[in-house]
Amino acid sequence: MATSDIVKSIEDKLKAAIEVASSLGEIVGYVSRTSPSMIDEEGGYVVFDVDPVIYFQNFSSIAQSGSILGVIDIKTLNVISLKVLSVERRDVLAELDLPDMYFPIPQAEATGLLTKTRIKARPLLAYDVKTGEVTTANYVIEPQSPVLLLRNPHVIQKIMGLPSEGVFLGYATVGDTPAFGGHAYLFLPLKAFYQHVLVLGTTGSGKTTLLKNIIASIISGYNLNNEKASIVVFDPNKDYVTIPLQPLWRLMKQMPENELVLASKAMEKINGLNGVIILLPITRSVVEEYVEIYETWARVLKAIAEDYLNTLLKPIMSKFSWSYEVEELEVAEEPSPRGKLRYVKSRIRVNYGGEVSEVYYYIIPYALRFPDLTPRELISLNPYFTRQAKDALQRILLAFSSKNAYLETIYDLYEALKESRFRVEEKQYKPRSIILDPNKEYVVEVVRDLAIHKSTIENMIRQIAAIIDTGIFDVYVKGTGEDKYLHEPPLESVLSKHFDVFNGYPIVVDLEYLQLHSMADPEKTISIVAFRILNKIFEWKLVQSRFKLESQPVLIFIDEAHRFFPSRGSVEEYIENVSGMIDRIARLGRARKLGLVFSTHSPKDVHDIVLQLTNTKIVLRTDKSHLSALDLPDEYRDFVTRSSDRVGVIKSHVLRLGYTTFKTPLPLIGHYDLSVLT
Repeated sequence: MATSDIVKSIEDKLKAAIEVASSLGEIVGYVSRTSPSMIDEEGGYVVFDVDPVIYFQNFSSIAQSGSILGVIDIKTLNVISLKVLSVERRDVLAELDLPDMYFPIPQAEATGLLTKTRIKARPLLAYDVKTGEVTTANYVIEPQSPVLLLRNPHVIQKIMGLPSEGVFLGYATVGDTPAFGGHAYLFLPLKAFYQHVLVLGTTGSGKTTLLKNIIASIISGYNLNNEKASIVVFDPNKDYVTIPLQPLWRLMKQMPENELVLASKAMEKINGLNGVIILLPITRSVVEEYVEIYETWARVLKAIAEDYLNTLLKPIMSKFSWSYEVEELEVAEEPSPRGKLRYVKSRIRVNYGGEVSEVYYYIIPYALRFPDLTPRELISLNPYFTRQAKDALQRILLAFSSKNAYLETIYDLYEALKESRFRVEEKQYKPRSIILDPNKEYVVEVVRDLAIHKSTIENMIRQIAAIIDTGIFDVYVKGTGEDKYLHEPPLESVLSKHFDVFNGYPIVVDLEYLQLHSMADPEKTISIVAFRILNKIFEWKLVQSRFKLESQPVLIFIDEAHRFFPSRGSVEEYIENVSGMIDRIARLGRARKLGLVFSTHSPKDVHDIVLQLTNTKIVLRTDKSHLSALDLPDEYRDFVTRSSDRVGVIKSHVLRLGYTTFKTPLPLIGHYDLSVLT
């Protein structure tokens, strides 16, 4: 090819590069003709100058360390992302290379700042506009290539190596500032959730806001290609029971303008939600006062639900001078292969000082009946059983059932075990002054026949007592026959009918309500209920997979995960049982679309299995000492120790560059601190 032909080809490509750059954003400079562009084994860099007018108008976007820009390489016409490494500013006197002069009084002269800004940047990824292919930018970028501030969201996603679809987390940032003026959206594909997510951050860093925004994005279906997912939230602090309400910032507008812009922009795509399913653990102490007043189990449940809603909503309405009216409150029942699904449906009209909307609360009472649980299920409720106690209790219950004996409540089992302990201590095996009924005597006989050690019996008694103290077993609700006690709601039916009957609203397990109305140790209480529900969801998914049935994805959010899966505990068996359970559930999730999202303060607080099984980790503001367990580069370690609220780093295999910083907007659904209002 003749030289003239080469020149003509380069001229055409230079012209085309400028046209492509102009169509995708604003040209802010050109790769330097006087400084070399280079590439080697460790990477490359380019140098370019920025006009002072452009510099002062766009400083925050183009001249911060870590800023992301684009460049159109002349020879390939690919769009290449540039990460700013350094920025050099010089006064006009420095440009003139004059000798140092002494000024007795400092003199400021604005015109001295009208000099070009020299920027050094590293190429990252190359995007071929024609083919859509993204590759590593492993070739030198030509001098005179136009550098631009991108405005096209699609191209921005490509050159930053960000997923173009999935669950909306927020906006990619440079430091605390949204990159590209908020046009760089951060999505996390649903498939990443099946490989599990861990969210870390100190109190007030924005963990709950991030989780709520994830929930809002999933429920809205935004950018998910019509894929739906059921959401279950374990809520130990009543943080999620208000999510059907309007976001406070939207009503009050008392936030900085830039925050309102980002949140409003997100709400154009994510409309929030207007309902929630509350899985409400009902204890014997809750029911006692109602059974004295109302004649039927249905009226008891309705009264409990009504009081629950009033306790929840009144403090919020009073605080902001709003009002609400319960327009519908009824007990409903759905047929189920494994018992009846009973719940209370409510429709509430909320007046936010002139703006009116309707919200829906489905309240499903949760309790357990001793006869409904198999020996294995009863034992799995409490991970504090020793290995010997688990084995002995299972053998007792299996032998007991083989005699066709029947215990009506768990209290009967408890009394029988206490009698067994007494007889072991007294070396006597015939009834003393207390005469047990034949069913309880069967238990005593089995304990005798199996020659169970006293210490094992004592552990069984202690852990059965702990289960009893939760108050959720054999809750009498004034019914007869099968309706005498509250049944465990069939979770498989709740999930199977989640979208047809319950509109796909999030399922929130209100564990704080359980703590308030239970005599047991709060940590044991919420763990027993949480593990039972986790195991039931796991079993449902397992059955679906065995029969090759298609079921919708399920994402389980576990807030304050350290309370359920601690890094250490007083009982070795507890840690072993918990780690085994979470390992089984997590590994099934990878294949059966069951995802776990953990949230906690520090990686040191949770069991190592949580760190091992979560392929995506999100770190909001945290103490530097907490980061030793995480493989974060130094630049990100420094960043998360001083980042603003709701700003953090995400590390994930779905990101082309492995890491990115981001900011989640203000909460897109109801976010009210009930501990302050009540």
